[in-house]
Amino acid sequence: MTALADGDLDRLELSALDDFPALTKLGVDRDLIDTVLGDFCEDAQRSQRVDADFNLQFRPGDVARLLADIDRPDLQRSLCRAALSVIAADQNVHRGESILLWAALDAWDLQLANFLRSPTAFVPRFQEDKALRSGSSFY
Repeated sequence: MTALADGDLDRLELSALDDFPALTKLGVDRDLIDTVLGDFCEDAQRSQRVDADFNLQFRPGDVARLLADIDRPDLQRSLCRAALSVIAADQNVHRGESILLWAALDAWDLQLANFLRSPTAFVPRFQEDKALRSGSSFY
């Protein structure tokens, strides 16, 4: 979801997950990520969570309900690290990405310090999401 949160599916962001240790350990590879993303987008279209420009739209509570299925603390921390890798890949923090990350932290009762091993070495530039320019809402 983090790769879609800025309104654009970016291969640079997806490539950040290629060698992510926790995903490799779970047997998650690029083909599985592509399949899951495709299924997620199809589900979003069927449930009318996609606007005319194919931007994902979430109602309040949607993200928390999706994240509630992940109840193992070790997976929650690993997924937050993976989300940060995706966010950092293009050296920009988009509004939708930050909203999604904070929603995950809230849903799982985590703080950044709980799962960060070291601070990220980039200085983020905040950039307005394509989906939000038209006045739509991510969360």
